[in-house]
Amino acid sequence: MRDRSARGLAAPPPGGQWEWEPLPAVLTGHAARCPDRPALSFVDYSRDPDGTWRTLTFAEVDQRARALAAALESRFVRGARVALLCPQGLEYGLGFLACLYAGMIAVPLFPPEDSRRIAQLTAVLADADPVCLLTDSRHADSCQDLTHRPVEVWPVDEAEPHLAPHWSQYRADPAEPAYLQYTSGSTGHPRGAVITHQNLVASTRQVIDGCGLSSDTPVASWLPLFHDMGLSIGVLAPILAGAHLALMSPLAFAQRPLRWLRLLDAHRAHFSGAPNFAYDLCVRRIPETDRDGLDLSSVRVLTNGAEPVRTGTLHRFTEAFAAGGLAPDTLKPSYGLAEATVLVACNRIGQRWTELRLDTEALAAGHVRVLNDHQAPPRLTTVVGCGRPVGQDVRVADPETRVEQPPGTVGELWVRGPNTANGYWRQPQDCAQLFDQVLKTSDGFENGWLRTGDLGFLHDGELFVLGRIKDVIIINGANHTPGDIEDTVGRAIPEAVPGAVAAFAVPGGDGEGDRLVVLVELAAGPRHAQDIGLRRRVMAAVGEHHGVRPHDILALRRGSLPRTTSGKLRRGDCRDRYLTDRFAPAAPTDTRTTP
Repeated sequence: MRDRSARGLAAPPPGGQWEWEPLPAVLTGHAARCPDRPALSFVDYSRDPDGTWRTLTFAEVDQRARALAAALESRFVRGARVALLCPQGLEYGLGFLACLYAGMIAVPLFPPEDSRRIAQLTAVLADADPVCLLTDSRHADSCQDLTHRPVEVWPVDEAEPHLAPHWSQYRADPAEPAYLQYTSGSTGHPRGAVITHQNLVASTRQVIDGCGLSSDTPVASWLPLFHDMGLSIGVLAPILAGAHLALMSPLAFAQRPLRWLRLLDAHRAHFSGAPNFAYDLCVRRIPETDRDGLDLSSVRVLTNGAEPVRTGTLHRFTEAFAAGGLAPDTLKPSYGLAEATVLVACNRIGQRWTELRLDTEALAAGHVRVLNDHQAPPRLTTVVGCGRPVGQDVRVADPETRVEQPPGTVGELWVRGPNTANGYWRQPQDCAQLFDQVLKTSDGFENGWLRTGDLGFLHDGELFVLGRIKDVIIINGANHTPGDIEDTVGRAIPEAVPGAVAAFAVPGGDGEGDRLVVLVELAAGPRHAQDIGLRRRVMAAVGEHHGVRPHDILALRRGSLPRTTSGKLRRGDCRDRYLTDRFAPAAPTDTRTTP
């Protein structure tokens, strides 16, 4: 029997089903009903350490989006791709909205500010083949040479407001592409999920329902707008709900995490979100003396997503800021992916996250055996739930046979709903493998499923995510998720850079299975590996908690591990670099164990 409780369909508004309207129509409605209501604010810390606010009302946002849309319509054919290379700020949101108004396909990206990411940027631009690059005056010149052919570069901040009446009042069809959301994992093979106007509105409604948003719930965010979660929190959800957004830059947060929490306080924000590392950064970098006076009582939802959620992080952050009025159920572990537009599951308001103590050996065999407080097996694993699905269906399938699995069984997570994309831009082979899949159930065959590539299970209707299937480490026939091993090593080695441990498998010799390799960034540098007994301590911790023996343990300098644009470890790249001996400087090679 399938787990019917996993459907978790969102309740419609009091009037019944949501009525379809494209986002521009919703925004023009807000502008007509409450023109002077604040819509988008950007807090700039580049000149004033306390931040300088720029705010646009709904009428101003609508006018500027219409003006830029009219200019786009006059120059390019409807359905053309328009890339967004604006820095974090109001211009980014205006540029994205203008593309929707004009019926262009937006491509959210980032300005060419970091030389290490130019290759990724040019690869995505080559794949999307845009007709225009939208940026700001400061970055216009640096955008000129990013494409393989001449492409017009338009500064959003130079758009002429008097063009607004010339907008065609174009109304998109639900099935038309709205934007391409490029996944962050690969620079050599970029994949842009085609998000339709229906996907956009459906997913944003799910965020609004799941997080309890309305016009009276202010939103704050520092997440990069080119990322799916950042775009949802930083543009889509506030605009659709009619809420006032206060935006800041990722750099301003990284320089001083306290700025984010002070913004939540000053804006009386109801909703914000961040990856797991950001909550740990707040705990580490905000001393207790700076926490005095913070009032976080207005905050009801802080989503924790975009990377694995750690139970220790949830407890540390909640305890650290409880004195500031942060409710114990505010932190909301969640799960989503670009191919589902953004959100799949989250914990609702008033619900505290769920933790399960599992038998590690059973979990390695693909079975969920929940332990009570009195049971103490040789090894246990604690996992945190990501809440219930919001407005969509989630099942667990055997990745090989594509047969739905019963509750309590680990498998691949499959998703189906109005928010799921139909495929990747110009990638028919990848589309055929992941989108519109057929699931074999006890009732027959069901079409229209998205394969996520993520490993997890359902328990009492709640979703638990264990990691990427391609990253699973198989040793002696047992499956081990790298995130669990990395968490174990991180707890055992406080000298490691937080969140900077990578575990992956490399092929063994003839007749052998996988071998486990662990890479650790040390805050003091790899030369201290022997001084702190890194090899001995990692071997002991991994052996005790997972019953496996690492083949190799390397210490690296801070920043050595390759990551995606959203900060996730690229374990495949870690493996490739390790096998080609491209990690340096590293701990002495005597860390390698004998087979």
